[in-house]
Amino acid sequence: MNAGTTHAIESLFGPSSQKIELSNFIESSSELYLLTHEQETFPDHIIDECSISEIHKLLNDTWSNPTLSAHLIRDHDNTISALHSLHSTPNQKPQKLSRRSHLPDPDKLPVEVTTLQKKLDAVSLNSFRLKADSVHFMRTQKNADKNILQDPIQKSFSTLDAGQPEAVITISIHHRIHWGPSYVTRSSQHAFLSSQTLQDIYDAIPCESKHLPPELGLPEGQTGCVICIEDFAYGDGVGAEDYATKLTKAPTCQRETKLSGLSLRIAEPYWLIHHGNCEHFVVVDQIRLLHPFDPRSGYPLTLQIVPAMLDLCRACTKVPAVLSVVGDVRLAESPCLLCGPCWRSMGASEDKAVIVLPLVEPSYR
Repeated sequence: MNAGTTHAIESLFGPSSQKIELSNFIESSSELYLLTHEQETFPDHIIDECSISEIHKLLNDTWSNPTLSAHLIRDHDNTISALHSLHSTPNQKPQKLSRRSHLPDPDKLPVEVTTLQKKLDAVSLNSFRLKADSVHFMRTQKNADKNILQDPIQKSFSTLDAGQPEAVITISIHHRIHWGPSYVTRSSQHAFLSSQTLQDIYDAIPCESKHLPPELGLPEGQTGCVICIEDFAYGDGVGAEDYATKLTKAPTCQRETKLSGLSLRIAEPYWLIHHGNCEHFVVVDQIRLLHPFDPRSGYPLTLQIVPAMLDLCRACTKVPAVLSVVGDVRLAESPCLLCGPCWRSMGASEDKAVIVLPLVEPSYR
């Protein structure tokens, strides 16, 4: 990467933290956790006074009610739209947002919605409601904010060792945008245990390049991968073909490098490249001690996968393409992007040289 592109990429992250040595963090955090839990329990009246169970129940009951949750979401979206519309004209002075002008007539609302809204209106906290000036601190929703998962995906790469203190490292994976290589967008987010390795990070990344057919002349399973962390290059350990050997004479193998042995910075993009030219940026979002309520197995946990932004089918130009067809003489171009219905209408080619590749990993469709 040249200096200009590097600066543009790094300007989208951070500021990064100081280096955090994982082994020291786990040791000090574990000692602090034990120290705080060795203290005597608090009196019952203190526990009751500090309890948030009533608030938790109220919030849970509200969001579990489809009518109430839909009202809150719609009210919030309409408020945001109204705030943006006030500042749509250049040099326009901030106006006072009309109160509830975007809501339907109260007589047409269900009784439970009206009751909830009255309770919200009665909140006397000045910062509770969005004001006109708050639009300067908002951004529009991005595709990277969406999640195709209803629940985290659990793997079976690692099981928690009950006798060993662990840290949980939350990591986001970013990639370049094809129409703007100087910009990146998040593609997925995962939670790893500190006892796992850099190889586990690569294995957990959902990427279309992993499903490409192997290149001619290369041994099966040899794809190539290197990740650069704090001036060290970690390869996949395949000898002379190891990508890391292009950067250093004595690279460390990803399978032999546990996360607990690294020093990482939060919000710092670490460069990963595999399958020739497929680039990702690995960003640490959070480092914390394993909580008793956390899952005890199934790591790494896939927490988020961003919906794929697919091109339209070249045949019907109406439906997003899900397949890339290579070498089919019946099509006007190669590779040709097609949707599922168009490909089924054509039927599979009798030419064994034709390659059909999914644009979205099958397990995440």
